[in-house]
Amino acid sequence: MAPLLGKLRSMFTDRPRPDAVFGLSAQALSGILAGSKGRAARKRFVLPLDAGSLTPSFDKPNGIEVFSLAARVEEGKEILGLAGGTVAVLIPEICVRVFVLAAESLPGSDAEREAFLRWRVAKQMPIMPDDLRLACDLSFVPGPRKILVAAAREAVVREYEALFSSAGLKPGCVTIPTLSLANLVDRAAADGLLLSAGTDHLGLLAAMDAEWTLYRLKGLDPAASSRDRIGLVVQEAENTVHFLEDREQRKISRLWVHSADGEETADLAARLESVLSLPAERLEYGAPREWASAEKGALAPLVGQLA
Repeated sequence: MAPLLGKLRSMFTDRPRPDAVFGLSAQALSGILAGSKGRAARKRFVLPLDAGSLTPSFDKPNGIEVFSLAARVEEGKEILGLAGGTVAVLIPEICVRVFVLAAESLPGSDAEREAFLRWRVAKQMPIMPDDLRLACDLSFVPGPRKILVAAAREAVVREYEALFSSAGLKPGCVTIPTLSLANLVDRAAADGLLLSAGTDHLGLLAAMDAEWTLYRLKGLDPAASSRDRIGLVVQEAENTVHFLEDREQRKISRLWVHSADGEETADLAARLESVLSLPAERLEYGAPREWASAEKGALAPLVGQLA
């Protein structure tokens, strides 16, 4: 198994429980201390970052400002009471490319499977970086398979790993917000569309017949008003639902809605229901009672790593 496959696999079926989960965006560093299995995490933080602390990118160095970010990581460790241990790290959505592939079957060995997936990804990414590493999630239904594949540059992931390693922490996995939120969704319950509206991105992940069938990523302007952000998210959701109906010849029956801005989630869900005439469920999880709405929104992707 290639090194990065091991780092990314925890977004999928094999997710060893970390001691804590950290999330990084261009705007903030967040973290939660993992409680015991079956109990909600309580220690948490959301710390703003200085402008220019990092510049998220898939194919270029992310320009991590080590001094500024290292200080924030140490501050977060102190809040969590964390001296060391294994951590899961959520990096900006734009740093990873996600594909949903269809295949009748897969080779049996790890090496053959990776070669097959690399060949399939190359058809959608003609210029493949030499250090591209893949991770995959196989469907759990019989018959032809849908395969969710995440691709990231090892050089980019190592920037984030080095940041936490220098703080005495061991990055046990690396993933992105939308794929982590997917752990909070019962994809077997309905043909649905997960909307993950971060500060600077919108991730859309569709499920049909208990399989992931489509992933899309749209950039959002962090400086836009809530009204403009909601309008763009609703438009992208509408476009995606219509595209799925045309391609799959069947209808999406519900929406799972998450916004990093917990205060706007209710407005977003109401607008989606009004425009698309579909039930729009706020993505809920068992957060401690004392967590504010804003914290619940920002920390939901981190909680997904402990689900």
